Amino acid sequence: MATGHPPQAHQARRRPPDGRIPLGFTTITGEHFGRASVPEAIIGAVLAAGAVVVAVAPGRARTAALGVTGFAVLGVLAGLGFVLTSSRPHIAADLSYHLTILLVLLTEVFVLVRTGRVGQARAACLRWYRPSG
Repeated sequence: MATGHPPQAHQARRRPPDGRIPLGFTTITGEHFGRASVPEAIIGAVLAAGAVVVAVAPGRARTAALGVTGFAVLGVLAGLGFVLTSSRPHIAADLSYHLTILLVLLTEVFVLVRTGRVGQARAACLRWYRPSG
């Protein structure tokens, strides 16, 4: 007895996604690695929560930004470790993705640490500086 669906439609639904991300003007192609979805979603949620803290609590913005960026760095390093130890033959796209994201996050940490020191030194100088007149 037929179910009303051609067999091809049933088979097409069961196929895993192929890693294509349509952007309108182009399509990014890559591998789909389902086990990375949950860790990446967690990292994204933590970054989003940190962005909310930065927006609503400026006094805690730098601390929150450093904390969530550090968490993201650890997550990307874990992902990089999985990529490097995987037995998959084509890891170039994953490797370049993780290294690029790691570079961006480490640059952010550097800027946050550097601007905090400069800001603290400037605030200390301004406390002792009293213009005459």
